[in-house]
Amino acid sequence: MHTIVVGLSIKRAPIEILEQLSVHHSQNALCVQDVKAAAGLAGAVVLSTCNRLEFYGVCEDADEGVARVRDFIMGQGKAGDAVQERRFRDLLYAYADDCAVRHLFEVVCGLDSLIVGETEVAGQVSRAYQASCKAGANDKIINVWFQRALSLGKKVRSETRISRYSTSIGRIAVDLAVRELGGIADKRVLILGAGEMSELTMKYLVAQDVSVAMVSNRSLDKAQRLAGQYGFGACSLDEMDACLEQADVVFSATAAKGCLVDKARLAAVMARRPARPLLCIDMGLPRDIDPEVRSIPNVSCYDINELRDVANRHQNERLRAAKNAARLIDEAAADFERWQRSLEYLPTIDALYRQAERIKADKLERAMGKLSGLTPSQKNVVQCLATSITHQLMHEPVASLNAMAGSEKSRAYAAMLEELFHLQPEGEPARAEAGAEGKQTGGAQ
Repeated sequence: MHTIVVGLSIKRAPIEILEQLSVHHSQNALCVQDVKAAAGLAGAVVLSTCNRLEFYGVCEDADEGVARVRDFIMGQGKAGDAVQERRFRDLLYAYADDCAVRHLFEVVCGLDSLIVGETEVAGQVSRAYQASCKAGANDKIINVWFQRALSLGKKVRSETRISRYSTSIGRIAVDLAVRELGGIADKRVLILGAGEMSELTMKYLVAQDVSVAMVSNRSLDKAQRLAGQYGFGACSLDEMDACLEQADVVFSATAAKGCLVDKARLAAVMARRPARPLLCIDMGLPRDIDPEVRSIPNVSCYDINELRDVANRHQNERLRAAKNAARLIDEAAADFERWQRSLEYLPTIDALYRQAERIKADKLERAMGKLSGLTPSQKNVVQCLATSITHQLMHEPVASLNAMAGSEKSRAYAAMLEELFHLQPEGEPARAEAGAEGKQTGGAQ
């Protein structure tokens, strides 16, 4: 069986095309069942996010599976003519076998994201896998593939700390304030602007348990809408001086074409609060706060250039961590390949275990008939001994066969076991190579 991936991402596809082909989460279960049936897949997962649309599958013929999934994707699109349809097809990428396995591992670990090491994608993959399980579109290989991917993602983030270094300007600004003030949960915060950057900053502030914040914006309605989401207050820019007088820290990210807070204005504000320091963090471009305010006593000010320097350093740290993550991915991919090769011999292994169990049961029955008067505890000891001996005898040949999986020697070894022990392997083994692994029918482990 082969693993495949067919999809497109924001790295090479315009957002309009991603929008046309995207699968709403409410339709994921239906879509994964449809693609499994249409492409003749043994198992499938559909991953649809704002940055990518990918169809993961398991099939007997990789080329045929990829072609059928491509056709399915094109059937879901809204290409107006042959030229647009050809463009859609050209944007699709496809991977098979080891490349497909590695791609999923890189996606989950955040190495295939626009921002290296981002964490949101791991949750998105987990939800996509769970949707496949609930829809009954998963199979053994899909289960092990995705369970190992999700486990690897946790390991990479834990061991390499790739997600530790934020590259979000809003997050860096809040972290800077926490470091400068020794925490901001008890501080009064003023946010100048009500755009996307201000909203992201607000989310990071809420995560730091900030309880008192005020949003000031040229449009009071917009400021009220943003502030109201978190139970904070709002004011117009005309009231900004009063808010500055109360604030401990100011985050600024407006679309103004010039400085909103110049040196003279802030000096007058600080004169009315001489005993209290003020931290200003300017994320605007052009800058919202005159850099000359640094000369005012008790005022500290950082601007976008300094925040970007931190973001660049953090990005370099993530890239260094990504190299260590790649090593872990190499190890995980090789381990998965060995496991997948071993599936060829599971019928032989299963037949060997079944025969051993039959012999054990027969010999136990005979022995128990001759050992009259044994207590339940003593009978249990005899049964445990027989089981232990059986498993110990099976361990070496099974481990050797798994270790050589995929080689000519392993095929000869399997044939030899079947001949020596008169085994009759069944098509579908009852004994899995890794216990519960691969038997998942619900959420990811």
